[in-house]
Amino acid sequence: MPQPDRADVVAITGASGRIGRRIVGRLDRPGRMLRLIDTDLPDRLEDDDRWGPGLDADRVALRRASIEHERDIRSALDGADAVVHLAALASERPWADILRVNIDGTQKVLEAARLGGATRVLLASSIHAVGFADPTDAATTRVLVPRPDTFYGVSKAAVEALGSVYADRYGMSIVSARICNFGAGDRPGSGRGLAHWFSPADAARLVEAALALDDGRHHIVWGVSANAPNAFDLSAGRAIGFEPQDDAFALTADPDGVEPEPYTPSGPIGTMFTDDEHPLGGTW
Repeated sequence: MPQPDRADVVAITGASGRIGRRIVGRLDRPGRMLRLIDTDLPDRLEDDDRWGPGLDADRVALRRASIEHERDIRSALDGADAVVHLAALASERPWADILRVNIDGTQKVLEAARLGGATRVLLASSIHAVGFADPTDAATTRVLVPRPDTFYGVSKAAVEALGSVYADRYGMSIVSARICNFGAGDRPGSGRGLAHWFSPADAARLVEAALALDDGRHHIVWGVSANAPNAFDLSAGRAIGFEPQDDAFALTADPDGVEPEPYTPSGPIGTMFTDDEHPLGGTW
């Protein structure tokens, strides 16, 4: 099999995680090599169906590596043109753990991507980087300034800052995606969950938009679908070619005409994670 051009090698950290499992299959296509990076991987692609059926083993490479280990992640990212960085602690943890994995780990990934020749990177940020923002501001402001609601949210604000410095210093095209309520299934929940829903298909569309960039800049965009309440200003994403197509409220429409639970914005967009029931450094 001919080796793909350098520009066709896409590395995905955290490929076995909740988001990775749902988007890897959607990124597979002729002429592209996917390099799946995680600490939990099968010995062979054929031995595992965690990414769903239909992945072409000839276009997929498996690399066991931790983002905490500089030598391993540099080897895993060497020669990749683009990096989709999903690996992280995905919820609140003690500060030392958040610092070690989410912040130091992301710096190691970006440095390895730079040294390995990658020119495009998508970083998984989070709504929790701006969790204390007001819903009205989220709906009307192109890019909110960081207002993290937890140490986890602080780490995602730091991820965005790292993306900015690597873009400005080295001319890499980097997108920080403030992921909202990622849909682990094909159908969202109700109420606020509908307004914040991010479908797997739209997540893949956002990755493709990031992979097509070549402007040497850093962009902060919402990782959310085009849900009917218009709870988020989607203009920054559309400016880089990300046009979400799914609408949680349309997907949950009852065949008998019963409307889904309405979305009534109230309180900070980080919801319960801004209150005393979720103390800094606790676990979710």
